[in-house]
Amino acid sequence: MSGTASAADASLLFIIGGGDQGDQIMQAGSKIMVAGTTDLTKLLLDREPHHRLHVTRNYFRQSRQADLSGYRVLVNLITEPEQNAKVLENLRKVLRGVPGRVVNPPEAVLRSTRDQVARLLAGIPDLIVPKAVRLHGGKTSIAARTLENAGLGPPIILRQAGTHTGKIVGLFTTVDETVAALGPGEHVATQFVDFAGVNGLYRKFRVYFIGRRIVLRHMIISDQWNVHVKDRVRFMAERPELVAEERVLFESDEPFAPDVRAVFQAVRDRMPLDFFGMDFGITTNGKVVLFEANATMSFFPLTPNHDPQFEYLKRCLAPAHNALRELLGLSPQVTRFTQVHLQSA
Repeated sequence: MSGTASAADASLLFIIGGGDQGDQIMQAGSKIMVAGTTDLTKLLLDREPHHRLHVTRNYFRQSRQADLSGYRVLVNLITEPEQNAKVLENLRKVLRGVPGRVVNPPEAVLRSTRDQVARLLAGIPDLIVPKAVRLHGGKTSIAARTLENAGLGPPIILRQAGTHTGKIVGLFTTVDETVAALGPGEHVATQFVDFAGVNGLYRKFRVYFIGRRIVLRHMIISDQWNVHVKDRVRFMAERPELVAEERVLFESDEPFAPDVRAVFQAVRDRMPLDFFGMDFGITTNGKVVLFEANATMSFFPLTPNHDPQFEYLKRCLAPAHNALRELLGLSPQVTRFTQVHLQSA
């Protein structure tokens, strides 16, 4: 669908994108979901007046471009830098000279790859930042030297660049195994840091930074180090004591120790993004182990299979909703809703 609209009836613009390899769009009714785009705006319940702009790799080949001069706040929802580098560069050009405030500007998103974030956050007291380097598939000798020069030894987690949701190539115990597993394209090698608790279980925490506010999203407990949301059903659901452990965090006025909160503050101060999530573990001696920090990680869904024992997870909705409205400069009251698509290739 294509078309144009002015900002006369909405001062808020949401920007979505298609992806460097072409649009990856799924449409369900009136909702459009685009790969590499955050779901955080679901917190607004689709009631806030806004327009939407779709930027693709071919955006400048279109006969007309949107006039963005009248928007007070422009929210970039394109969050994955590896798969959207060209689109984000297009967006950077689109936003050049636009007077409105840009939330999560494309320049900041482009600096949020795993290896760049590892360098950015290294040195924060009480934060263990595993070394992370980029490796190129098909160049095993160069990859081995890159690992050696970075001082990154086994065990090593290997991922294809731009992948998420716990997807990895593998965890390898030697450098030779690591470089032999390289496929085509770019990869990220990350030092594995064991974060198992005293009972041998692994706890993966997620907090969401929205403006200056920090919202606890979950603590998933697993018997495997590569903790993923599926472990909530596979492992936690049948263990009431683990469910209770997470529920206590959500019911606490302050779920984290002062040293951990100090780490959050330091991360917030260094990260250039206006909103982003952070996945991490906590060692038995209270150190925070960084897994990743970026704006791509999902906020929804909350409760798996509508399981009532996880209803406490909904406690994050109100603080996250309020934090997002505050970040976007929106009033507490929502009075009406409209949605206009400015352009879509």
